[in-house]
Amino acid sequence: MVKRAAAGTTGRMDVQAKMILGAGALALLTAAAPPEEAAITFRPVSENGAVAAIDVTMTLEIDGALKLDAPIVYPGAPGTADRMRNITVTDKEGAVPLTISEDPPVPGGFPYFRHWQANRPVSGPVRVTWRALVTAPGGAGGPAFGIRAVDRGVVGAGSTLLLLPDRPSIATTRVHWDLSGLPSGSIAAMSHGDGDLVLSGPPSQLTQSWFMAGPLGRFPAAGQSDGFSAYWLGTPTFDAPAEMAWTARAHSYLAQHFPHLKPTQPYRVFLQFREQPPFGGATALHQSFMLARGPLREGEERAAPRLTLFHEMIHMWVGGIEAPVGVSSWFSEGLTTYYQNLLPMKGGFISLDDYGREINELAESYYTNKARNWSAEAITKVGFTDEEIRHLPYRRSALYFADLDARIRAASKGKRDLETLLFPMFLARERGETFDQARWIAMVTAELGPQEKARFQRLILDGADTIEPRSDAFGPCFRREAATFTRDGKAVAGYRWVRAAGVADERCIER
Repeated sequence: MVKRAAAGTTGRMDVQAKMILGAGALALLTAAAPPEEAAITFRPVSENGAVAAIDVTMTLEIDGALKLDAPIVYPGAPGTADRMRNITVTDKEGAVPLTISEDPPVPGGFPYFRHWQANRPVSGPVRVTWRALVTAPGGAGGPAFGIRAVDRGVVGAGSTLLLLPDRPSIATTRVHWDLSGLPSGSIAAMSHGDGDLVLSGPPSQLTQSWFMAGPLGRFPAAGQSDGFSAYWLGTPTFDAPAEMAWTARAHSYLAQHFPHLKPTQPYRVFLQFREQPPFGGATALHQSFMLARGPLREGEERAAPRLTLFHEMIHMWVGGIEAPVGVSSWFSEGLTTYYQNLLPMKGGFISLDDYGREINELAESYYTNKARNWSAEAITKVGFTDEEIRHLPYRRSALYFADLDARIRAASKGKRDLETLLFPMFLARERGETFDQARWIAMVTAELGPQEKARFQRLILDGADTIEPRSDAFGPCFRREAATFTRDGKAVAGYRWVRAAGVADERCIER
C-alpha cells in the first residue's frame, strides 16, 4: 500500500506559496508523464475447423493501481467471467499478484462483475493475457452479446471478450487482429471500424462494439455506401447483398429525417446465421447492430426482417434517457418501436396496408401481454428471463407516443406534434445537456398541462392504467374500434385500427 505524506510537516511556509509550488510541481509531473495507452491483440484459435477461443494480449502503458473487470453475467451471456481462462498479469517487476472479488448478483439477467485487483502498484508496460472461450451451443436466447463460433469464424461483443482496466485516463487504445488461426482470406470488423484500429480513449469503449472475424460476406464489397457497410457469417437466409442495399437506403432516409448526428456517422450491420441454437435476437450498440438467427424453418420465406433492421438503426437517433437500468427502456425502446412502423411507411419502404397490420399487431401484443399493468420496476426484476414481459415497455410506450402525438396535434390545432417536442431535445442532448425523466415530465407538462406528470407516472412507470390511444393516434387514415382478443382461452378487451373511408393515402404519408 502506498502511504500518503502526513499533513502539516512543511513548517511556516506561506499557504499561497505552497499552492503555487504545488501547482508548479503538478504541472511538471503532468508534462513529464507520457499519455497512458492500451494495445490489444485478438487471436482467434480454431480447433477441428471451428473457433474454440480468442487469445487476448493487452499491453497497458500505465503506472499505479490496476483493477480489471469482467461480467459474471451479461444479458444473453451468463458465465462470461468463468470463460476467461489463464489470466496473467506481469510488469517490469515480474508477476503481479491479484485479489479477486465479486459484486452481489443482480436480478433479471442484468450485468454484475468480477474484479481482479493488483496487490501492488504496477509499473508499465503492464502485460495482461487471457483466453476467452466461446460460448457452447444452446442456452437461453436473448441479445447476441456472447462469443459464438459461427461457420469458420467468430462473433460477439467486446463486453464479453474483454478484461477491462478500470482506467478512464487511458488516452489511446490500439486494436490488432491476428487472423492466422482463421481460413485464408478472413477479415475482421468491429462497430468502430474494419481491421486494425486506433481509437481515442480507454478500452472500455469496446464494450459498445460488436466484432466479427472470419470468411465474412460484405456489402459493399469494399468501402462504404454513404457511410453504411454490412458483414455476415454463415449461410444467409435471404439475399444478403440485396437486403443490405435496401438497408443502406433505409439508413440514408433516417439520417435525412432526424435533425441531429450531422454529418452522418459511419454505420455497420452485423449478421450471424447460426446452425445451432439459440436463434434470434437483434441488438444495437455503437453506430451498429447485430442480428442473429438460425436456419430457415419449414415453409419460411427467404425474407429479411426489414422492420427489425429499421428498428435497430433507429436506436442511433433515438438514443437514451438517464434513468435506472431497465426502466429507461420506456424511452429508448418505446420511442424506437413507435418509429419502426411510422418511418418506413412515411419513407415508402412499406405500404399503408403493411402499416395498418403492424400497428394492430402492436396493439394486440400490448393488450394481451401478461405484464400489461406491471410497473416498470417490476418488469426490470424479471428482465431477460422472460422475453414477453421484457418487451412490454416497447409496446406500452409505443402506444403512449402515438397517443401523445395525436393529443399534441389536437391541442395545437395541427401546429405542433411529437417531433416538435422531440427534435429540440435531441439537439440539446447532443450538445451535452442532461435528458432525464424529470426533463421529460417538464417537456410534456409545458406542452399539454400539469396533469401530464401524473398521467406519465400511472401509464408508464406504475402501469396502473391501461393505455387507450385516441382514434387518430395513427393518423387520419385509421380510426379506432373496440376489439376482443384472446389470451390463454380468455377474452381480453382492447382496440384495433381500421382504414378510414374517404381519406387519401397521401394524407397519411404527409403526417
